[in-house]
Formats: sequence, C-alpha cells, structure tokens
Amino acid sequence: MSLGELKKMKLVAYTDISFSTKADGLEYDVLINPESYALTYGTEVNQRSAQGSSETITSFNKRSPQSLTFKFLFDGTGVIKRGGGGLLSGLAVPGLPADKPNVVEDFEKFKSVVYNFDGTTHQPRYVQLQWGPLLYNCQMTRMTLTFKLFNPDGSPLRAEADCTFNGVIDEVKLATIENRQSPDLTHVRTVKLGDTLPLLCYREYGNSKYYYQVAQYNGLTDFKKLTPGMKLVFPPIAK
Repeated sequence: MSLGELKKMKLVAYTDISFSTKADGLEYDVLINPESYALTYGTEVNQRSAQGSSETITSFNKRSPQSLTFKFLFDGTGVIKRGGGGLLSGLAVPGLPADKPNVVEDFEKFKSVVYNFDGTTHQPRYVQLQWGPLLYNCQMTRMTLTFKLFNPDGSPLRAEADCTFNGVIDEVKLATIENRQSPDLTHVRTVKLGDTLPLLCYREYGNSKYYYQVAQYNGLTDFKKLTPGMKLVFPPIAK
C-alpha cells in the first residue's frame, strides 16, 4: 500500500464463531469511512442488602460484552464516488451522474452482511470489521436507519445507519485468555505418568483431601491405579 492511500472499512461475514469460514460473497465496503467509533466496556454486578441495613452491597458478577458503535452513510445523490474516495466536482443537483447508486439497494447489501439470518445457524452471521489496525470480531445487536434526503417522488437519496456491534469470542480462546484455574469451575485433566489422584487434587484445589470425592465423581473403583492418558473430571468444590 502506498503512503497516503485511502483504506476503506470492510465488513466481512462469517458463518462460525471461530471466524474460520467466510460466508460466500458476503462482504461490504463502506462508502465513506466513519468519522469516529466508540468502544464501550462494562461489568455486571450482583446487588443485595444486608439484613437490617438500608444500604445495598454490590459484588462483581461478570464482564459485559464489549461493544462498538458506528455510523454508516448510504448516499444516492451520486456526489460521492464508491471505491475511489472523495467527492465528485460540483455538488449542484443538475450535474449529478445518471448512474448514481440506489440507497435502498445499497442498504440491503449492507444488511445481508450484518443482519440477515444464516439458514444454517438460525442467527445473524458473525461479522469482522476490518479497517487499518482495527480487526474486530462481532455480531450486530442494534441498528437504526435514518433517511435524511429524498427525491421529489419520496424515494430516499441519503440514509445513515447507527449500528452497535457486540464483540464475540469462542470459548476455547476465552479460556486461553482468562487462564481459568479457579476451583469453583469444572476442569478436565489428562493423567500423565507418575500422577496420583491426591497429587492431582492438590494441584486443582490446593488440598489433596478431596481425592475420595473426585474418585467417586469419576466412578473410579481403585483410585491408586491411574492410567496415563485417561481423562478425569474435577468438579467445583462445595463451599
């Protein structure tokens, strides 16, 4: 890419949450890059009141999905070039090109990428927003289309879509990122040569005394005989 080349945002539809399979032909290049975008972070909390107290006690529950907000422009006046960038010379209506784009058709193409249901998964497709350093895996959760300019016959000449996308990540990647090791989550471990059940319990729970409960949970008749390669489930600890 040459220095200073205008790079347009692209939206690419995928059929799976791991973003490994593109939906055939479902890509959309924006007409004009957004002037700005907003990233929103949040958390969800549990609220409870102590007995006899008028105050509310809050405790962390989980993180809310990260969201990204954009505004996309759809223009049917013909004054904006698609693919090249910039305005055509002269904004006077008599000079508008005869082959100007159709706002409704352009929006329907955009909607087919970000909103229409996938017949296989029965949900809107996953979308990857690509723009310079931004590479955002998401699904659209909200879209408001506002028409702003009209032909004399009432057909729209310009529209703006205000869209919100929630970031998505598959469970395998999420577990890797968070490095989940908490004893209040279920874990599956593979037995290695030299492992014993008390030793594995110590690694999971910080105490080897739970070996009997883990043996029962996994249906082991002799917890002293562990075979390398076998899978053991370590359930959450009752508090």
